[in-house]
Formats: sequence, structure tokens, C-alpha cells
Amino acid sequence: MSKENRILYGGMTLAAAVPLLLGLLLGWPAWVTVPLFGATLYGVYQKLMHGNRTTSDHVGVVLDRIGLYGDNPVRALTAHRFAKLIEAAGNPGVAEEVRQKFDAPRPL
Repeated sequence: MSKENRILYGGMTLAAAVPLLLGLLLGWPAWVTVPLFGATLYGVYQKLMHGNRTTSDHVGVVLDRIGLYGDNPVRALTAHRFAKLIEAAGNPGVAEEVRQKFDAPRPL
């Protein structure tokens, strides 16, 4: 397990324990403590199941938000332009990931 994952799991465990500890120390009733604990567990579940989004996921969201859905022929060209911008920023590996995900055309 990487250091980042250990920190993530430790933080999530602490976040899940905080409502219970505060409820116990401050004498909160169960109708306050239990919903807080449930909401925290739901947040931990969402983080563990959906994980961190990659750059290509973010590019896909941007393309969807501007109206370039999967059937639009301009989508691959726009993804290629985003990849060129990412590459110009000094991240050629991330740019290649974006090109592979969106099957963007190769530069000439």
C-alpha cells in the first residue's frame, strides 16, 4: 500500500470516527450523531468506489459540458487540441493518455 493510500484510509477512518466521538463527548442525542455518521460513511464509500479522476476524465467532462458528446466528430479534434495544450504545459505522458482515451488524430 502506498503512502498516499495509507494517508487516505487513515483520514477516512478519522472522518468516520469524528461524529461518534463528538456525539459521545458532547452528549449529542442519537438523532444527531447517527445521520452525521451515515453521511460520513456515504462520503467514504463514494471516495473509495469512484476514486480519483484522471486528467482524461476531466477532459471528457469538459467536452460533454460544451456539447461535444461521443457521436460528435469534432470531439476527437477538440480532445487533440487539449492534448496539445497539456503537452505544451510539459506533461507529454498525460497528453498521450488523453489522445489514447479519445482516439484523437495524430499530429502531422
